[in-house]
Amino acid sequence: MARLSFDENKYLQLFISGNEEAFDAIFKRYYEGLLNFAKVLLPYPTDEAEDIVAEMFCHLWQHRSQLTISNTLGAYLYVAVKNRVYDYYRRKKLLFDLPEAAPEENAVAGYQQPDHLLMYKDMVVHIRQLIEQLPPQMRLVFRLHRDEGFSYDQIAGLLNISVNSVKTHMFRALRILKEAYAILPKC
Repeated sequence: MARLSFDENKYLQLFISGNEEAFDAIFKRYYEGLLNFAKVLLPYPTDEAEDIVAEMFCHLWQHRSQLTISNTLGAYLYVAVKNRVYDYYRRKKLLFDLPEAAPEENAVAGYQQPDHLLMYKDMVVHIRQLIEQLPPQMRLVFRLHRDEGFSYDQIAGLLNISVNSVKTHMFRALRILKEAYAILPKC
């Protein structure tokens, strides 16, 4: 089925000026994809996905005059939903919880020593900070692939970009992280 033409910039400008019909058009265009995206990011069936997407659109409408989009509207919306999902996890204290100590049965011998465990935790914190410094679209692609286990094809479908763009984002993200963190192997 061929997609109807959707002039994103035109609708965005109308939306920012307060046009409700433009808001409706944007909502209809992106809601289903954003909802599916939120459902995939949440670990179990929940109504939270609908709430997250609805809250994001509500916030978008309320703050439309301050809206600054450096990429495409679609990319902006997906990142906004992703950030709201991460906020949900932070509220639930589920995201990126490191164990206080390595489990004895699974611990690598080198990490059983306190100084090695501390170095490991410092390294994880540093890598997370480096990931946060990646450009938003690149960071989203990286996290979807590495943290959430999405394939390149799935990411391309979710973000409405080509598979080659996904590959490029991943390659550049890995190169940036490896160059910034000396102990990681170079590309």
